[in-house]
Amino acid sequence: MRDQKSGDGRMKSFTERVRDEIAENLPSPQCCRRAMLCGMLINADCSPSGSVYAKLSGNASIELLPKILRETYGREATVNLQKNYGRIAAEVAFTSEKLADKLRELSGDAEPTLFKCKDCSSAFLAGILLSSANFSNPDKESRIEIRINDPARAENVVHYFEEIGHRPGLSNRDGISSLIFKRSEDVEDILAIAGAVSSVMELMQGKLMRELRGQVNRNSNCEVRNIGRVAVASQNQIDAIAEIRAAGRFAALPDELKETATLREDFPELSLADLAAKHSPPITKSGLNHRLKKLLALAGIE
Repeated sequence: MRDQKSGDGRMKSFTERVRDEIAENLPSPQCCRRAMLCGMLINADCSPSGSVYAKLSGNASIELLPKILRETYGREATVNLQKNYGRIAAEVAFTSEKLADKLRELSGDAEPTLFKCKDCSSAFLAGILLSSANFSNPDKESRIEIRINDPARAENVVHYFEEIGHRPGLSNRDGISSLIFKRSEDVEDILAIAGAVSSVMELMQGKLMRELRGQVNRNSNCEVRNIGRVAVASQNQIDAIAEIRAAGRFAALPDELKETATLREDFPELSLADLAAKHSPPITKSGLNHRLKKLLALAGIE
């Protein structure tokens, strides 16, 4: 069972649950961990001297980044924790010329050399999702938004997603690029590639619940429309019978029309099928419809 509550007792968002799952399933190879680190630092600033500065949010990425940095590059990070409306954020700074060079590759025109093995690509994606992605609540929609500060890096990340078969929508505002995925198939596959299998299941469950709610709403709306049509038709029939009575012509009606007219007056809410069953003996729905049309015609109502 996935932990649904944070340390302060509030319910975790789907984004937090995705990040927690990724953080719990770290890749073993060092090359993959380096690729994940690059993904987590996709929005980091790098100086020519090798200084790296990044802003992170959420416990999972804040706790994980210094650990992977220490294990893969032997560097220690300075972490300045902050709280923003109850959410944990941090400013992270360290120095590593090798890692800074890798991050600068993400902004260049040449093909980045981040991936050393077949699993590095998935690890890189996992890092991006850990630090820079936000997911919508699965009960409402399937959606990922990945925000990238550097337009050149954003272009390279778009190319990366295209290579793995998923083309994002792209929005640019105030110098920040947003890569957006709205198709549930894209979101599910991206999570699966990153190794967040439980999150995929949660997303699929949310999609199923949305479809079920939509079907219930459509059925309900259809039922309401049907009830409205029955009510309008019934009122027209009752008005026609009232016209016939007011004209003193009711007594001259054939017995079968009298029976139908009386039953319609007594049971204005019944459908044709239910009203037909009230006759003695019961008649068919088609037969009842024929009689009601006769009453409407006699009253001059079409």
